[in-house]
Amino acid sequence: MGSGRIGARVASSLSTDGHDVSIIEPSRTQVMNLPRTLVDDGSIRLVAGDGSGSEAMLEAGIEDADVFLALSGDDALNGLAAQKAKTVYRTRRVVCRVKDEGLRELYTSLGITVTSPTALVADVILQTVPDIP
Repeated sequence: MGSGRIGARVASSLSTDGHDVSIIEPSRTQVMNLPRTLVDDGSIRLVAGDGSGSEAMLEAGIEDADVFLALSGDDALNGLAAQKAKTVYRTRRVVCRVKDEGLRELYTSLGITVTSPTALVADVILQTVPDIP
């Protein structure tokens, strides 16, 4: 769910590696981030709609999905969609992108893997700074 820069890059990589990929996205503008060739040849399937709605999730194939990725820029939408994928559709692996690090503990306690672009970038920067004696 989500075809912004992060979602588009992940979808492209997974599709290129041979995985079946469906993207739920309500915004025509965000869809432009996806490689046209992968969409046109059916390697990435687009579903228009709210990523937390059952209709869109079912159309995207949530019942057969091994993984659900909630990668939109909206923490509330990501959290709702991730919880629904995990509890209602019993998706084995669910990943939720959050900007608010305070949500990490809650979603982790529900069995959802949490990722935060802010934390990841901060970690990379801190690794490049040499230890100061």
